[in-house]
Amino acid sequence: MKTLLLISTLLFSVGASAEENCIPEEAAPTVEEALVNSDSPLEYHSSNMFEIPSQKVVLDPNLATAIGSEASRKAAESKYGVYTPLKEWEITSVPLIAFGFIAKADKKNFRAARNNFIPSYKNRMDDWLQHVPLIATTAMNFAGYEGRSDHWRYLASGAMSYGFMALFTNVIKYSAKEMRPDGSTANSFPSGHTATAFVAATIMHKEYGLTRSPWWSVLAYGCATTTGIMRTLNNRHWISDILVGAGIGVISTDLGYMLGDFIFKKKHILREPRQGAGDMWQNPSFFRLELGMQFSNNLNLPTNTSFLTYTNLYDDNMNDEFYQVNRNGNPFRIPDNYNAKERTYKNYGEAGPAYGEGVSPKIKVGTGTTVGAEAAYFINKYIGAGLRARITTAPVTAEGLYSYDDNMNRRYNSSSVSDVWSLVDVNLGVYAAWPISPRHNLNFKALYGRRFFGSLDLMAAYDTRFVNQKTGESRDVTIYGDAMYIDKTNADDFTVGVHYTYSLKNGVAVSAFFDYDFAKPEFDVEYNPYNLDSQKMAATSSKFSFKQRINSYTLGASMTVLF
Repeated sequence: MKTLLLISTLLFSVGASAEENCIPEEAAPTVEEALVNSDSPLEYHSSNMFEIPSQKVVLDPNLATAIGSEASRKAAESKYGVYTPLKEWEITSVPLIAFGFIAKADKKNFRAARNNFIPSYKNRMDDWLQHVPLIATTAMNFAGYEGRSDHWRYLASGAMSYGFMALFTNVIKYSAKEMRPDGSTANSFPSGHTATAFVAATIMHKEYGLTRSPWWSVLAYGCATTTGIMRTLNNRHWISDILVGAGIGVISTDLGYMLGDFIFKKKHILREPRQGAGDMWQNPSFFRLELGMQFSNNLNLPTNTSFLTYTNLYDDNMNDEFYQVNRNGNPFRIPDNYNAKERTYKNYGEAGPAYGEGVSPKIKVGTGTTVGAEAAYFINKYIGAGLRARITTAPVTAEGLYSYDDNMNRRYNSSSVSDVWSLVDVNLGVYAAWPISPRHNLNFKALYGRRFFGSLDLMAAYDTRFVNQKTGESRDVTIYGDAMYIDKTNADDFTVGVHYTYSLKNGVAVSAFFDYDFAKPEFDVEYNPYNLDSQKMAATSSKFSFKQRINSYTLGASMTVLF
């Protein structure tokens, strides 16, 4: 604890010292005052973190030196100016494409989540929303709202960006030949709509987000992200198509602008990048796309449920040793010392109860895959407010459930009961930041919202043995049938979490995060196992409800835009 306090004190001292060396905003001198009062304007600029507003690019090396930054001077002396081909590389395409290939293994699970919550969703807004950032950027450019490039360079860089995107998307589409989730055509991977949307968004980001205001980047990537989400909701694309399409859109624009830098060099540039775009002391607000792994506790099914009541028990005259739950030919054996009133029993007996001997009936929740978006606006570099939306799919299996054959009085083990569980979280709340340095930041959050649990339709694989009455030969077989249905529900969701963020450049960052969520929903269960004798479902089902706290722990990474 002392070590922790010492480290915290040192970090606070470093931060305080850095702040003392910064000129307060109200006392910041003008450029002219800096030139008059300083023997070395360049040294003054770097030591006091003086920020010059974005302006027309200065091509005179002497004037560039006077205005204030060594980087500006070197850029003015270079053949490319302030924009060089290597600086166009945003790196955000790498995590997006990687996320897409990781999510590819769970693509059917995410589609199942869509079918669980909104199976009939249809909306054509994504057909035109993909073009909104490009239309807006073009209109501003030709209306004279000065951005990075003039008309000619803007048109050339944009056209080359779209050319690269069309090339990559179509080559992969017609090579992979992946069927769309709606079964219409075999050209699903990657999403062309999403790639188009992210080309348009990245063009707006480069032209106006990096030179005018980060809010243009937020608007652009918000439209692009919404387009991708709607392609999934419309059942036209898998989640992996969306993520890889987004990555292709970003990398295509980087290549288009790189080629523009090689062709035009210093020509046709109107504005330089905003100073401090990647400084999280100045830009702590963020928008994130994230992917993670979620670990949740199991659902423990109650053994004293309402279907084990006195009215459901009767004596089947089988040596008076067992009672039988009447389920229209699909019984569960209950020991004769079962206390119907208290719904307890001392031991399981030879054949066992509805649940396996020594096994607590439960639904085991596997490792889930989480995809989400998160945004927060900070009123200063320490405190802000924001929201988070995400979807998680996790495989589930049921353990400890048994069924019986009426005639053989034999227990069958439901060895593999499986389905995919879908969870949707929508939360908002308070965010706090610990600005370690301009490039390193820790975010903390406390959120409240709703967690929506998708339905579970569990199917069991019953292991049994069939005997040929004529030959006496027997063989082990597995019979598949329905076992249990858990209806959709929702509950209050509370979240605390921490993000570590590293700023790369141009207002783009990468983050690693850990979230803890807890909710206590009430589940409505219908237990209706398969009738092994008649090979059909029992006519009467067992229904009961129970509450349980669900604890979820999520680890992941995100691509972040700072503003």
